[in-house]
Amino acid sequence: VQRRALFLARCDTMGADTADTTVMVPEQKDDERLALDRLSVYTIRLLAADMVEKASSGHLGAPFGCAPLANALWGRIMKFSPRKRWINRDRFVLSAGHASALLYGMLHLTGHGLGGPYDVSMDELKLFRQAGSSTPGHPEFRLTCGVEVTTGPLGQGFANAVGMAISEAHLCATFNREGFPVFDYYVYCLAGDGCLMEGISSEAASLAGHLKLHKLIVFYDDNKITIDGTTDLAFSEDVGMRFAAYGWNVLHIPCGNTSDSNVYEKAVRDAKSQTTKPTIVIMKTTIGDGAGPGIEGTAKAHGGKFSNLEAIRVKWFSAEALRKNGDAVDQQVADLVAAELEAHPDAKVLPKFHVPSSVLQKFRDVGARGDRMSDQWEEMLQQYYRQFRATEPDLVADLEGRMTGRYLTEKWDSKINDYLCREQKAIYSNLRTLWNNETAEDSDGSQDAKRRKIETPTQPAYKAGRVYVAEVLKNMVAMNPAIIGGSADVASSCGGHWPEIQGHFLPPAFAEKVPGASYSGRYIHFGVREHACLAILNGISSSSCLIPYCTLFTVFYQYGLPAIRMASISKFPVLYIGTHDSIDLGEDGPTHQPVELLPQLRAMPNLLVIRPGCVEEIVGAFQVFAAQYTDKQSISLYVDPKTVVRRPVFVMTSRGELGLPYKGNTGIKGTEGLWRGAYVLHDCVDEVPTGLVPPSGKGVPRAHHVTLPDIVLIGSGQDLALVMKTKEILLQWSKTFNERLRASFDGFPHVATSAAPAVLKVRIVSMPCWELFDEQDQEYQDNVLCSKYQKILRIYVEKAATKNTGHDKYAHMSVLMPSYGLSGKAADVERKLEFTPEFIAAKVWSSWMDRGRILPQAGDEADRGFSSWVSHLGRRAGSH
Repeated sequence: VQRRALFLARCDTMGADTADTTVMVPEQKDDERLALDRLSVYTIRLLAADMVEKASSGHLGAPFGCAPLANALWGRIMKFSPRKRWINRDRFVLSAGHASALLYGMLHLTGHGLGGPYDVSMDELKLFRQAGSSTPGHPEFRLTCGVEVTTGPLGQGFANAVGMAISEAHLCATFNREGFPVFDYYVYCLAGDGCLMEGISSEAASLAGHLKLHKLIVFYDDNKITIDGTTDLAFSEDVGMRFAAYGWNVLHIPCGNTSDSNVYEKAVRDAKSQTTKPTIVIMKTTIGDGAGPGIEGTAKAHGGKFSNLEAIRVKWFSAEALRKNGDAVDQQVADLVAAELEAHPDAKVLPKFHVPSSVLQKFRDVGARGDRMSDQWEEMLQQYYRQFRATEPDLVADLEGRMTGRYLTEKWDSKINDYLCREQKAIYSNLRTLWNNETAEDSDGSQDAKRRKIETPTQPAYKAGRVYVAEVLKNMVAMNPAIIGGSADVASSCGGHWPEIQGHFLPPAFAEKVPGASYSGRYIHFGVREHACLAILNGISSSSCLIPYCTLFTVFYQYGLPAIRMASISKFPVLYIGTHDSIDLGEDGPTHQPVELLPQLRAMPNLLVIRPGCVEEIVGAFQVFAAQYTDKQSISLYVDPKTVVRRPVFVMTSRGELGLPYKGNTGIKGTEGLWRGAYVLHDCVDEVPTGLVPPSGKGVPRAHHVTLPDIVLIGSGQDLALVMKTKEILLQWSKTFNERLRASFDGFPHVATSAAPAVLKVRIVSMPCWELFDEQDQEYQDNVLCSKYQKILRIYVEKAATKNTGHDKYAHMSVLMPSYGLSGKAADVERKLEFTPEFIAAKVWSSWMDRGRILPQAGDEADRGFSSWVSHLGRRAGSH
């Protein structure tokens, strides 16, 4: 105890002989403030310990070691409003998400959600890590009031914080005017050794330094311990020099165990004293500080409850024990504890889950002050509207819309609709018709001639899927200034950057060599940093007022799947655009051909994965994404948005041409059918059925047909055209087969009449989005796929996916990639891997003939082996 008292005293006085970048501790101290700081730290630690002890699960090392920082940040440094989601609040990101007990304790102390349905109450703290509580094992956005982002996988939060700093810089440059600092907040991040070992933090830190994001302040919990032992087993670099090389401002707190909040305030003042660099504050801390020998400073402190918790409670929450330890500050803490014990006359130690009134009052006062600041800010915002409505009406209208949750302009889709009309006109003027019954003709043969005359042999000149997507995105970006995004150095191939519209998000100093460079730019040059790029988008989405997007080769999204997963958990409405989606990529070979990524993405809950098959479906995909931003809601009324309809959207498209070989015949537009996830594009009858009844919603007819098909072919993306061409071949083969069969009946008129062959009936189903289709009612699903009829063969064709990845939910059999692709020209690769119409038709025809042999006929015994390979759809699980 005496050694610890001397150690703390030394921490409170050191700094005179340190380097220039080291934070100096002020010499003058307020004894009363120091005592309250110390008691606050003890309270924060014990609150976390009680949570972990009650749950028998959790992590205490970081909450104990970083409690002094939390006390300073929430009690003296940050501005925030516990009452509502104030857009100009300072952000705090717990990148070391396993220390969630620390964050929940601070949210409770500051009164986040107090009195409302999302109150971080003491009862919720007691339900730490319990199913259904708002205090899960790791922080989750939308689940706990005051949590900015979902963290847990180390390093994600670090990159999220960079995204928040980008948002602040952009919004500040876009909307702030002299005397009206509408956006003016700092982003604070707590990261540990593990966060800085992860590659994502290196990517994000490099970009942050390059962009000079000076309102980003990262506190590094440098305790030299990880789960397996001391960090020097695997991590020996000089973090300060590393970040200095990134272009960061590097500060040091040699003793991060001190409870004196002035130490941390001084560090923040130093960080804010310059405006050209983000700051990292390296705090030398002790993991599990105060837990005693054998625990603190060791890997044992990382996770689990402390066996000596009650002894720790006596040490910190007993006036008698505090007075005995000989520490001058603890003597005054003892007086505060003694006063608190007066309410517990029979106790010598404050009980579990107890917050001393002086500590609670301190933090609640800070929260109340933040509420008043947010009200004053709101008054300034209204004055801003009045001041600039006449001179900058578009700017004011834009900001007003974003403040009410409407990020898209009133006519956001006007250019997109005009674009689609132009493309449709160019396409349909040359698009031919495929008739199901080509043998039908009038008695004089004129009908067949008429049909041949109607058909146009010229194939439309389709654009590449990536070109269609880029053109739609360009029109959307031009009409909506809230859209900001970028690419990891492949925008020239994927599309996604139009300097004349977006400019460049770069420090103003770049303006001399890069025209349009400023923080108001809406295109972020991420460089070759895919993982950080996608995690930064999550931070931008969390910040509000902006719509983030990214364009990449589809395969490169695998570098950032953890960030996409976090977006899906958080329901961040981020737009991902993946091009070069299959073996159609060609010469770059299997390293760049993403045959397994589509199933991986489809397996993520809350993620809409859309693989459009034509330009109409591409426009529909953008409409589905945009619908999440068109509903008005006040972002200041709720502490956290609780909408469940928002989610990320992944639009996957091709490197090569994307379009249909002939017209659909059901009257369902691709833009409308996409809202349903799947729809009948070309049916087995030439007449539009009179029984089609439009449902409520997007005007998509229900697939209610009298004539049933023999085969249902299902496809998405480029494979939609593939199955349509396959149908054409099957119809021709069926006609030829029937002619030969009919010829074999010559001389047997009775047999020829009773066994007249029928033309094969084939239905084409476009299925661009599994998730949207699964959300439709069972009747619609069954009508589209004919899933109630076991005799109807359903076959799914997809060259962007591998086998055993869920297609049997919709089809009896699938034609998928057996393994990785090949390097070569796209047409040659598809031929080699048997993804041509002729190969697919042969497989379908063979399957159909084999199926006819095993299907039970009247009088046959039931085929018991049949059910072993036929998918039973049943009622699928509800929406993701």
